[in-house]
Amino acid sequence: MSVPTVSQPAATAESKSQPTLVRGLSLLDSVLLLVGGIIGSSIFLTAKDIAAPLPHPVLFLLVWVLGGVISLFACFALAELGSMFPDSGGQYVYLREAYGDLVAFLYGWMLFSVANGGSIAALSVASAAYLGEIVPVISQQRVVLTAAGITLTRASIVALLAIGLVTWINVVGLRRGALLQN
Repeated sequence: MSVPTVSQPAATAESKSQPTLVRGLSLLDSVLLLVGGIIGSSIFLTAKDIAAPLPHPVLFLLVWVLGGVISLFACFALAELGSMFPDSGGQYVYLREAYGDLVAFLYGWMLFSVANGGSIAALSVASAAYLGEIVPVISQQRVVLTAAGITLTRASIVALLAIGLVTWINVVGLRRGALLQN
């Protein structure tokens, strides 16, 4: 996800308001961002775990369809909330309106520090592990450093570099972040 770009309007007597967010994403960018958020990388990481207990491949497909229908209902609910509260901030705004500032604040920090950070770390580690299967020199078996109970492998270095690169691309600008997501 990209960091929102803030534009400062010219200061006049009438326009002493908050900065506004730039609408820098096209419809295609927005759709692909949502699809990436809903499907994400889990389709590559969890498919075998979902398929293993199912006795027939058709059931595997039905599980994915059921998950898609549930996601569609969630999209409808969020679209309704978005039309009711047309402010920037997503779930933070909805929680603030429903439960107050404290719950919204705690949700925002939980999302920032635990949920997003954990999913980014898991995705980068899994991606580096898959890359290590293709390029053996980046294997998780190749230990670079072990200190204080922490083992640093070549795969974990690649994962950290990937996080740094994606972060840098998103900091550089909205368009570059959208191109990466697309």
